[in-house]
Amino acid sequence: MTVPIQIPWDLYLGRAVVWCECLSAGVRRAVLMPRLDTIFGPAEEDPARELPRDQLEWRLISPTEGDWRQYRAVVEKQAQHAGASVHIQRVENVARWLGGTQAAVPQFHLWLFREDDVGRRIEALYELTDPARRREEWQWLLAWTAPAHEPQP
Repeated sequence: MTVPIQIPWDLYLGRAVVWCECLSAGVRRAVLMPRLDTIFGPAEEDPARELPRDQLEWRLISPTEGDWRQYRAVVEKQAQHAGASVHIQRVENVARWLGGTQAAVPQFHLWLFREDDVGRRIEALYELTDPARRREEWQWLLAWTAPAHEPQP
């Protein structure tokens, strides 16, 4: 059975637009865009629903590398339009459905930011090994800040 996956790209575009505006207004240091959710589907059909869900064999069906490329392109285009920068960091997560087989799932952290020093701290974040220090850095990067004092037209 093939399960078609439809990713609402307009939703991601809308989020990128809103977060870029927040960065332009100076109310955030950086934004971590929402990730694409890992999706599982049954390996074989069970139309009569005779097997309990935890006895079905599940397989990873999405997101694909193509989905990630499209998502990155949406975010990069909007960031460029808004004068923001993007840092893309590939991370590997382990996914499991109902205690079944584990699968390594590629994920990407897509960061939006405006200031170069924030970009340097985002890059350094992935080198930190101390969990307490990493947590502090995440909190600082994602904190709300005072709005920028931009002259109005």
